[in-house]
Amino acid sequence: MSERGYVLPLGFAMTVSMWALAYVFRLPLVAAPSWLLLISMLAAVAFWGWFTGARSGGGWLAGVLVGTTSAVLNMLILGSLLTSADGGGVVPSALVWVPGSIVVVALIAGVSASVAGEIEPVATPAAWTALFSKVAVAATFLLVVAGGLVTSAEAGLAVVDWPNTFGTNMFLFPLARMTGGIYYEHAHRLFGALVGLTTIVLAIRLWRRDERTWVHRLAAAAVALVVLQGALGGLRVTGGFTLSTSHADMAPNIVLALAHGILGQVFLAVMVAVACVTSSRWLNAVAPEKRPTFTNDRNLQRWLVLAVVVQLVLGAAQRHLAALLIVHISLAAVVILLAVMVGVRAWGMFRGVWPVERLGKTLVVLASLQGVLGIAALAVTGGEATVGSPTTVAVTITTAHQATGAVILAISVALALWTQRLFTQDPAAVR
Repeated sequence: MSERGYVLPLGFAMTVSMWALAYVFRLPLVAAPSWLLLISMLAAVAFWGWFTGARSGGGWLAGVLVGTTSAVLNMLILGSLLTSADGGGVVPSALVWVPGSIVVVALIAGVSASVAGEIEPVATPAAWTALFSKVAVAATFLLVVAGGLVTSAEAGLAVVDWPNTFGTNMFLFPLARMTGGIYYEHAHRLFGALVGLTTIVLAIRLWRRDERTWVHRLAAAAVALVVLQGALGGLRVTGGFTLSTSHADMAPNIVLALAHGILGQVFLAVMVAVACVTSSRWLNAVAPEKRPTFTNDRNLQRWLVLAVVVQLVLGAAQRHLAALLIVHISLAAVVILLAVMVGVRAWGMFRGVWPVERLGKTLVVLASLQGVLGIAALAVTGGEATVGSPTTVAVTITTAHQATGAVILAISVALALWTQRLFTQDPAAVR
């Protein structure tokens, strides 16, 4: 095939799924055996190889290309397995492991692609870009969850320096030393690097392939946000740009921690917006349908987005400073009621219109769930920012509460965008 626009989207998809498995299986709360992790990751390679063969029409070569791309991206974490625990540098076996891992992944993906039958028509370049955007959303959501776990487990300062990790290049920090809070914080940094790379590559693709100027600007905004987010995360630890590893040279900044936590959730919403506007359904949608309730729905949705952002700020203040709890709880009731109202209107008044109806249903469910999680989070933390050595239950509930808030913002943004794309005001309704 002369057009191989599937390689990067599927290569990143394979990588994100493998990293997700590795992250969950290596969590201190899970600690799955290494053999199970290995089998799961190889199964992910086989699945995406099969998917490549079935959807690209490129046969075994397509699988090899996608597998090779993923294996190269995995060099970002492979270094942790190839560095001696005593800090003595890269072990000699790296000369075998690096090319060997690329060959093995490429072969598994190639074989899987070769045995797959073409189950659907070959996707268009625009469809592959749409898939790439969805992969970026998945990677960003994983990063938000990882960041939430860092805060919930009180591991934000487990690594004293940045951009290095205890004086070692972050991509070469040995796996054997990633224990406890260090694992939470260092894995979060690695995910941040993957999300940053994914965002930049996706933006370049959009700048080259998408003709809409405003989409180019949206992609540029996403790149700017992910770079700023990375800097905020690092400066939150050090307080300034330094390569020192001494605690005496660090000035941890709680204000930057707040900004970092809030911006991460906003960034997820931005990536969801990119996924919406690059989707095939968006590109192929007909002219907006006239609806008498359009203006009211649009305004309610915009108010919801604003209210959720304010609530996320209050939530971050509570998590980091144990401040403004009463205001946070009071606004939570307003946000939940507003979210349910907006969701029910989208669910009932736009019945049969995908994805507006489905987003409305999702919003109602998430708003209800968030109320329950908020009560549970208050119960396990007692309204305090620091709970000593948090229990597994406390870490799980508070992280779920934070992640659900981020998803509600993303769904609210998506609903507002789709409503704007599919509908317009009926002139007869305003006469």
